[in-house]
Amino acid sequence: MNCKLVTTALILLLGFSRLSLQPITSVISDCDETFNYWEPLNLLVRGFGKQTWEYSPEYSIRSWAFLLPIWGFLYPLNKLVNFDADWNFYVTRGLLGLGSFLLECNLHREIANTLSLKVANLWLIFQLFSPGWFHSSVELLPSSVAMLLYLGSIKYALRYLSRHSTSSFLASLAFNVIAGVVGWPFVLVLSLPLCFHYLCTHRLIVTMRTAFDSAVIIALITAVVFAIDSIFYGKFAPVSWNIFWYNVINADAESGPNIFGVESWSYYLFNMFLNFPLPVLMLSVIGLFHLRLWPLWSSLLLWISVFIAQPHKEERFLYPVYALVTLSASVGFNNLLQLFNRSKSMQRLIKFATISTVVIIGASRITALLVNYSAPLTVYSELHLSNSTSDHTVNVCTGREWYHFPNSFFLPDNHRLRFTASGFDGLLPGDFPEDGSLFSKIRQVPEGMNKKNIFDKGKLWPADNCDYYVDIMIPTDNSKDHYNPHIMPRDWHKLRCAHFIDVEHSKILGRAFYIPSVISDFLQSHFPKYWNKVYGAQKVDYCLFEKTHTSQTV
Repeated sequence: MNCKLVTTALILLLGFSRLSLQPITSVISDCDETFNYWEPLNLLVRGFGKQTWEYSPEYSIRSWAFLLPIWGFLYPLNKLVNFDADWNFYVTRGLLGLGSFLLECNLHREIANTLSLKVANLWLIFQLFSPGWFHSSVELLPSSVAMLLYLGSIKYALRYLSRHSTSSFLASLAFNVIAGVVGWPFVLVLSLPLCFHYLCTHRLIVTMRTAFDSAVIIALITAVVFAIDSIFYGKFAPVSWNIFWYNVINADAESGPNIFGVESWSYYLFNMFLNFPLPVLMLSVIGLFHLRLWPLWSSLLLWISVFIAQPHKEERFLYPVYALVTLSASVGFNNLLQLFNRSKSMQRLIKFATISTVVIIGASRITALLVNYSAPLTVYSELHLSNSTSDHTVNVCTGREWYHFPNSFFLPDNHRLRFTASGFDGLLPGDFPEDGSLFSKIRQVPEGMNKKNIFDKGKLWPADNCDYYVDIMIPTDNSKDHYNPHIMPRDWHKLRCAHFIDVEHSKILGRAFYIPSVISDFLQSHFPKYWNKVYGAQKVDYCLFEKTHTSQTV
């Protein structure tokens, strides 16, 4: 495992995954990514997009500074190269994948230097076959970017714990402060154990001097970010403070995160089983007993404890500590293997069995995500292939499937997403204004927005004015949904369909993991009674309909 050839192979495989495979194939797992980040980015690049209440100047709890670096790359690229708008989506993912690749390589080198090359290589394997990292590392979310930046923080934390260097401590803190101020303020909690370690291991005068340096770093980063957001919103906009105010201080029964749903503590336990192969989770517990790295393990446990205590839970809330889970697992596995130093054959057997299991489970979960949930990306991509030459605005409508819309980069320049009536009774996104300068579009207070998730009928579009319609081929509630995809009017026809998992009629094992048909058919034929109870992956069509003037019956 400490062979340099193995290291080279792992680095190449990591580069292929982060720079090619993930940007093209990874699914969008959270509609918050679409409407709170891809849509505002589309506004910056192309001048239109859907707007959520968070971007209303009245609330201003989303940062434009977060999107500015990506816009700074995409905007000139669009001026120089004539490509379909959906390439902006893949280029952005490629940039995120590149950031992940570079930061992972740097941390791998630091692990090799401070721990061992064997631990570093194990860490790369666990990273490569972590389903959670596979999709989260190319997601345009503050929690994802915080996850990536925290790799830099871990790197310098390891160097600090190894060399007791103040400059390394400040570098670790700086990475996390950038993640917290630009994107998600809660990640600042992750630096508390390291700060406590520094306080306990340095003289008071040194600690005071470092505290001053830290304050200067925090103040400079905060000032730059607050200035950028204030320019965009046209008023003083401390977004990171606004986020904390909304989610913690001013949260109540009518506003705050809990109105979007609450979960029990087991939600994160189940989530971790889906995002990490079981051996990785088990080994990460062993790694926690490697006390030399206790500040990092304290950060992991503190983070999990804080978010388990919050009633509102989401998968992305755990992103920032994903690298700590795989690091703890690699340290734990290395320590476990050392127990069998006297029996090299047993050591090789355990190593082979564990890594093989991790690879199989991780690959199965990743493949299931791609096979079961990629239909929206496939279907909406058809709009750029349809060669629409209409001069007027083309309305692409969706009802109950609004939350699976990938983003407006999948729409040609003259196409706009519209929402038709469905059973959804929460607050739908509206539209950014399209007239005036960029700043005037952002600073205009939209109508019908609220922070209480109260439905606003002004966000709905008349279904008769739709040119395209997207829906999933499952039964509808005719009292709520305007169109029934099984019985569309005569002037509508299917333009493109793709397979999507039928959640209601599939078993959890079938939804979460991919098992090749050869193996599944074998188990089905030999153990039908037991296999049918645990595995089943039924598919339905996810379709794009086009309105025509023919008399064709769908």
